[in-house]
Order: sequence, then structure tokens, then C-alpha cells
Amino acid sequence: MLVYGDATRTEPAASLMARLRRSLGDIALLPPGIERHGRLVGALVLAGQLAQGVADGGVRETDGDGTATARADVAARTAAMEVVVELARSCAVSWDTEFRELRAPALKVLAACGALLTAKNIQVKEPEGYGLYALYPESYLDAARAVAESFPGATRWQVIGVRSIGTSLSAMVAVGLNAPVPITLRPVGHPFARRIEANAAAMLDAAAQRFAVVDEGPGLSGSSVAAVVEWLASAAVSIDRVDVFASHANGPGPQASSAVASVWARLSVHTRSFEQSVLDAPVQARRLERWVPELTGPLAGPLDDIADGRWRELHRWARGGEAPVHPWQERRKFLATTTGHDRWLVKFAGLGSIGEDKLERARSLHRAGFSAEPAGLRHGFLVERWIEGASPLPLHPKGNLRQRLLAALADYLAFRATHFQVRQGRAGASLRALRTMACQNTIEALDCRPGQAWSRWDETALARLQARVVPIVTDNRLQHWEWLATETRIIKTDGLDHHAGHDLVGCQDVTWDLAGAGVEFCLSSTELDELVASVEAVSGRAVDRALLCFMRLCYLAFQTGYYHMALAGQSGHRARALSATRARYVEQLRGASAP
Repeated sequence: MLVYGDATRTEPAASLMARLRRSLGDIALLPPGIERHGRLVGALVLAGQLAQGVADGGVRETDGDGTATARADVAARTAAMEVVVELARSCAVSWDTEFRELRAPALKVLAACGALLTAKNIQVKEPEGYGLYALYPESYLDAARAVAESFPGATRWQVIGVRSIGTSLSAMVAVGLNAPVPITLRPVGHPFARRIEANAAAMLDAAAQRFAVVDEGPGLSGSSVAAVVEWLASAAVSIDRVDVFASHANGPGPQASSAVASVWARLSVHTRSFEQSVLDAPVQARRLERWVPELTGPLAGPLDDIADGRWRELHRWARGGEAPVHPWQERRKFLATTTGHDRWLVKFAGLGSIGEDKLERARSLHRAGFSAEPAGLRHGFLVERWIEGASPLPLHPKGNLRQRLLAALADYLAFRATHFQVRQGRAGASLRALRTMACQNTIEALDCRPGQAWSRWDETALARLQARVVPIVTDNRLQHWEWLATETRIIKTDGLDHHAGHDLVGCQDVTWDLAGAGVEFCLSSTELDELVASVEAVSGRAVDRALLCFMRLCYLAFQTGYYHMALAGQSGHRARALSATRARYVEQLRGASAP
């Protein structure tokens, strides 16, 4: 099944450097505290993206340095990584001093990097760990320091970051190990069978005694880190000299080959979990519960963990109507209760500008009456008022509730189409990519070739449709469990970041959400026509019916693949809920794909 993908954007390298300078200037004006530290980590994330884009956009590691262009690219790549390490050192000082001290990065390093950058566009990948999975670079610093204590201070390390997110994570590990500036590698090939094509002899430090491989994973297959280990072995580096720094110690997922699983079984893996570094940190100032009262007022007790579907217990779910939970993609969520008995949702939104963008979107949606009131952001966690006295919508709302939902859907989708335009260079998957995904998932789900429904979408038809696409920041998550109803309002929850999730869809035309609304609430043709007309009237833009038809097929195929992947390794009531949801999409896909 085709489901996953990286969110990317295109931006001039020099523009990113200018943004980084402005960010550092703003940070210097902030008072000590967690907000300043969070902004500093955000600068580290941005510097890591710059280094990743420069490295991916320059010469390949297999190219030599025999030309002026190659030498310039290598110099820019090295200078960008030196900036990342400078920011990592600043983050470490802030972390160590409980956010009291601010170490300004060396201006010479910033200037040297800026002088080497050009106006050339680079492709920057959004690091999903920083945006979705509460992965804190400080935890890698903690893990590296613990490892450093096990080796003599004179040990010479070479740190290797696995791009994309490995650029900034490896810088934190290098600081923790007191190692030189890391090198980074880009694994290539099939997502479940990565390989490294770089020249090991040209890149490795011959004097290094140990090698630290740094990545976010392991994910479904763990093949990226395994590829680096095999690449090191090709240069006669034995596995007992390799230390892996990862986000968890659970090993690779169900897509790991036997060869990859064998590599992971022999690795020394070092981690510091979110719980160890943030939630239950030994240093009180680093704890999440210390950051929240700045926005909510004093707390009456510890934060309640309501992730992994536990939030549904706080709402009045009907028997058998529980939401399917995709455990790998669940955001961290907590409930905070103040001494004044107010309740607040504390949910991970993203580090640095990733979370700041979502905060602005949350404020816009709240002002328009669609969502809860946000109080602010603290180092990646968005704090918003808990919706009291609300019930989730049933799968098939009826009567007055259905009429209220249809009106809310129209207003909500029209608002997003009007107010959430996509910045240049940030559009999602092309229609061709969506068609490739949809055909593959249809073949696998229905065990047959795509039917006549797909034959009409040839290259000529797709080109015509692509010209009519107007990408917006789509919701991409309109399932019934994402809505809450009170006596007076219907509220959309979780509408901030699924356009930038760890999947291939991304920002799409409003027809993607219109198709989603039609599927999720089983809208009749009349209801869908009325919804489309309402969106057209408010947004002032015609909705292309052929594009809507195409998006419906793609939406069904994507959701089928998504819940197929979510089922892997699940059991019990969770598996039953996921299986029932997948079956509903498969049934509709079968009908939509029939001649």
C-alpha cells in the first residue's frame, strides 16, 4: 500500500539563512525562560533544514571535488553543518542552565555560511519527528552524554547523521560526545530497502575510534540505519565500533527484512525517551507540567495522559462507537486541570516555527467559531481550552443534528478555502502521484486491476485537471470522531496539521475535503451538491465537479491504505475498530471502482 511520504517545500537557501538570522535576533531580545529556549530549539530545527537542503541540493557524495562547482557545494554543505553545531551548543547551554543563560552563536560561523549560499532553490523536508511525534533534540544530547561517560575522554568519535532530521539530531549528539562537526548521508532506494551510495573512503575519518549513527527511527523497516551500518562495514568498520542514537529502543517495525532485523539485533542503541527528558525529567524546570501554568494558571495536580485514544473516555461515546486509534501516529496529549477547575488540552503541535504556524491557524479557527480557544504554545505544546459538555458525532447523524452538521461543514470548508492559502512551493502530491497511489492501493485492496472508473483518468485528463487545482491548507481529517457537538455549536477538532502529516497527500484542492466530507458522512448526491454550492458561494470560486469525482476515488484508496497499514501488529478491540473502519472504505472503493 502507498500511504507515507515526506512533506517538502522549496525555498532559496539564502532566504532560509536570512530567516535564521532574524530568528536569532528576536531570541536575543527575549527574557530567560522556556519560551526563549523553545525559540532557540526552533532555530536549531531551521538550521538543520537549511543544512539538509544544501546537502541534498548540491553534488552527490559520489561526485568528486575536481570541479569548482563541486568544491563550492562541499564548502557550503560543511559551513551549513557548522551553523547547526553552533546552534546545538547554544541549546545545550540553555538546557543545562534551566533556560537562564543564552549563548550567542559565533557570528563568524554564520557569516561564513551566508557568504557561501546562493539564491538557488533547495528542497527542504519537514522533520516529522519535530512536527508530529514529540521528538526533542535535547533527549539526544542527554543520551550522548550518558554514552560519553562510558568511554575515555580522549575517544575520537565520528558522528553520522541520517538526513533529513539527522542533520540537527547529529549536531546535538556531537555536542554531547564532544565530537567534530558531523557528516550526513542520504539513504536512497525503496523505503523498506535503503542503501548508501556515498564514497566511504572519501568521507570517513581514518583516525576515528568509534562511530555514532544518528536518526529518528527505527520506523516501519529500520532500513536507513541498517544501510549506514552496512556502508561502514564496507570501509572495514566493525559493528562493535558503532553506536546508534535513536528515538526508541523497540527495534524496527513489521516491514523490516530478516537481514535488517539481524543488523538491529547486534547494534548498541542509545535513547532517552520523552518521559525521561521532558515529562518526568529529574530537573524540575525541564518538565512539561512546569511550562503549562504560564498560560493556564496554577495546576491542581499532575497532567493526565489522554493520548492513545484515552481522550475518548472524557467524551460521551456511544457503545461500539469508539474511534479507531493509529498508535504510531497518535499525538502526545494531556489534560491539565487548574486550581480554579478549568480544564485545558495540552497537545504536541511541533517545535519552533512548526508549532508557531499551527498556533496561528488555531487562533484563526477559534476567532471564526470553529474550534477551541488556544492559550498559547510552550516548547512544542499547544495549550487550548477543553470543550466541556460536548459529544462526538455519530457515524450517521440524523434529523436536526445532521442539518447542523451540513451547515457547519459548509462554513468550515469555505473558511479554509478562503483563508488558508498555500505558500508558494508547499503544495501537496500532484494528481499523477495521487493516481499512482490510488491505483496501487485499489489493486492490493480489491485483488484486481483498477476498473473502468480509473481508465478515464489518463495523462491528458490529469493534465487538464491539474491546471484547475488551487491548493489550500486542507483539513484532511473529517471523520466523524473529529467533530464535537454541544447544544449550541458543532466544533471541529484536530484541524491544524494533517495537511503536513507523515503521508503523501499534503495540501490539496478544496475538492479533497469535499470528497472526504461526502465519504465520511455518507452524503447523498443532493446533500453533496448543496455543500458544494455553499462552498462556491462563500469562497467565490467554482468547484470543479470532475476534479471532485477524481478526488473521491483517490480519497477512498488512500484511507483504505492508511487503515490497512494501521492494522499491522494490532490486536483486540483496537484491531476490531481499525478493521471495521478499513472495511467501510474498501466497500465504498469497490463500488466506486466498478464499471
